[in-house]
Amino acid sequence: MAHVFEGTPDARQSDSTTTPVSHFRPTYRALTSEEKALHDDLKNKATELEVLFGKVKAGRYSSLAMTSLENSIMWIVKELTS
Repeated sequence: MAHVFEGTPDARQSDSTTTPVSHFRPTYRALTSEEKALHDDLKNKATELEVLFGKVKAGRYSSLAMTSLENSIMWIVKELTS
């Protein structure tokens, strides 16, 4: 996955990978190359599951499954980037 942002960080992102992170994230720490790769792997696997989920008929349970997938990816990425 290509990274869309290739420029220099603005005031919201630190250029350090060791910046302490608050619960409210006034600034984001820079990710290491390994963390960026893991982030991309997680998002790619989620996309694969999204495609598989789309093969099941639409309904309440499939909607709940998609919401659970979205939540799990949100939380794991939050942990990765904290």
